[in-house]
Amino acid sequence: MKYCIENINNSNYLSKDYLRIKQNKKNAIEKIKYLDDKKRAILGEQLLIKGLYKYYNVNYDDVNIRLNKNGKPYISDEKYQHIKFNISHSHDYSICAFSSNEIGVDIEKIRKVDIKTINQFATTNEINYILSSENQVLRRLFTIYTLKESYFKMLGDNLNNIKNIEFTINGDIISCSDPKTKFNIINTIDGYVISICERI
Repeated sequence: MKYCIENINNSNYLSKDYLRIKQNKKNAIEKIKYLDDKKRAILGEQLLIKGLYKYYNVNYDDVNIRLNKNGKPYISDEKYQHIKFNISHSHDYSICAFSSNEIGVDIEKIRKVDIKTINQFATTNEINYILSSENQVLRRLFTIYTLKESYFKMLGDNLNNIKNIEFTINGDIISCSDPKTKFNIINTIDGYVISICERI
């Protein structure tokens, strides 16, 4: 598992890399209403360009990127089937994660939310975990949520069955009801939670 992450405020989102972004992706970006959302989308693609070259010595211009039925991008060229990637963004950051296995990544800024939202995505055991530490409720909420989001992004699926997967966190150990997965939680950016899921 490898990744590139960057703050949109530290990036020249109209750099020469923007000119290289594939036309269908540019068309989608142009339809985005808000400037910061556009910046995040552009930066995500710039990180893909950077990571392909940095980690695989592959030129972005040489790969064909398609979308599955749920909108997950993937490289369709047989020559590059060993490269899997996924992009996520939240507030000031965009991240692109890479692996030789199917991968999903989710980043979320920790922020105040209606605590009742946990009923929409968390199982009873996960709710007990989230609420069991009064000063860590929001961090735990976003940790469980990003784990689930990264899992379904790894599958290339939607979140309709979000309660069918369950996570148990004990210190640094993450257990998932789907044993054919592994997870990493990245807490190196203050105020954000990043979860990465890989198929094993």
